[in-house]
Amino acid sequence: MTDILRLAQGVLFPGVGRKTLPRWASERLDRGLGGFVVYGKDIVSSKQLHALTAEIHRLAPGAIIAADEEGGDVNRLENNGGTSVPGNFALGRVDDLERTERAAQQLGLTLVRAGIDWNLAPAVDTAVNPFSPNGIRCFGPDRERVAQHSAAWVRGLQGAGVSACAKHFPGHGKSGTDAHLGTPRLEISREELLSGYLAPFRAAIAAGVDSIMVSHVLLTEIDDVPATISRAVLTGILREELGFTGVIITDALEMRGIADFAPLPEAAVRALVAGADALCLGSWAFQRDVDAAAEAICAAVADGTLPLERLQEANERIARLGTRPRGDISLIDDAVGARLAADVVRSHGNTRLAGENVLLISLEPTHSPAAGSPGGAVAPLLAGRGQRVETLPMAEDTYNGLGMVIAETSQFRDEFGAAGEVVLLIRSPHRFAWQAEAIAAILDTHPETIVLDMGVPHEDFSAARGWIQTFGASRVCAEAAVNVLLGADG
Repeated sequence: MTDILRLAQGVLFPGVGRKTLPRWASERLDRGLGGFVVYGKDIVSSKQLHALTAEIHRLAPGAIIAADEEGGDVNRLENNGGTSVPGNFALGRVDDLERTERAAQQLGLTLVRAGIDWNLAPAVDTAVNPFSPNGIRCFGPDRERVAQHSAAWVRGLQGAGVSACAKHFPGHGKSGTDAHLGTPRLEISREELLSGYLAPFRAAIAAGVDSIMVSHVLLTEIDDVPATISRAVLTGILREELGFTGVIITDALEMRGIADFAPLPEAAVRALVAGADALCLGSWAFQRDVDAAAEAICAAVADGTLPLERLQEANERIARLGTRPRGDISLIDDAVGARLAADVVRSHGNTRLAGENVLLISLEPTHSPAAGSPGGAVAPLLAGRGQRVETLPMAEDTYNGLGMVIAETSQFRDEFGAAGEVVLLIRSPHRFAWQAEAIAAILDTHPETIVLDMGVPHEDFSAARGWIQTFGASRVCAEAAVNVLLGADG
């Protein structure tokens, strides 16, 4: 094996794709594979995750294991040995920098316990567009507040001994496009970017963030390709203007946001040439993609497209990740997240359940593939507190079943009367046209419904009998909502 092939392998970060290390992985680790990103589908328990990370580190002590543990709606460990904290949007509303730092520290300690070196978080986009799919993952719409909390989050996580990653540079909070599904476009000049738009990333850099993830956003006034493969953005702005010297990692190269411009092997080379160091291949990128990307990188070095020095530089930067002193896991305190969720929850009107029979109608959003299944904890939590819960999910592809939903709700109320309660679970419904009509029809037919809003606030539901806002859908947010529904203090 040539040194160039080892260097090419060293910048690649595929998914694991299984609950145990796949057969192909050990050989690639031996060749110098940079490491893995562990996704939600790779995890079933804390014991299994720890065994997986221990095996990777045993085979290749220098390999870096990463995960997306943002807290809130995007988490991997919350139900698998991690801790639960409200997400960034809720933290921004609490607006206590010390508590934000402590929440991030708690996430970091649970990552240390799990054997994970690098957290691909926090998201430091600014949620200026209420239709952004990432709104709930942001600290809010105020750029200065986002900057302050971004720095606090980075300090907390890295203080626990895990490398942080500010994302998604240069920020696509103005766009309503999910980069998993298409290329976000941002019409903003270089001058506007540098005069204030990039404040959250400047703050993260000042806080010493170890890495920054570049997004597939297309800055139309700066380049004609996504930022992931734009030298003008990565080298010209992030390196030269902002002075960032840490690791630049791409967002997943399998995503439509970049795949529409270049297939994965080509995108890998172009990203390195542009100034990226680590290449996140994606949750469905495995052996074939690793080999194809490594081959393309070696060919680019051979033909002069990619200078060898650029590839060496990338490997040197990656080697610094995960080298911070590990925090003391005996300091893990699950009460940190619970207290934050209890402090941020808001209720309006009559939100206390009078009966023990609950029909939970859940309007399922077409949420980002980055998220897990947020909001799913409400039904089991109610059941665990003695309520008899029926669930009635409703998604866009079953929207024609609205009549059925209303009919079943009417039947439920007829059967249980005052002992039957209807709770409507929603998450940022303003982003989905079909939900507006569904919500209006349900509330018009059953005005005694309690609305449980676990997303970004936009619509006013104070006309409903009761309205609860959690500003996120992590487990502790669900617990706070259940406490309100049952009239408990926590």
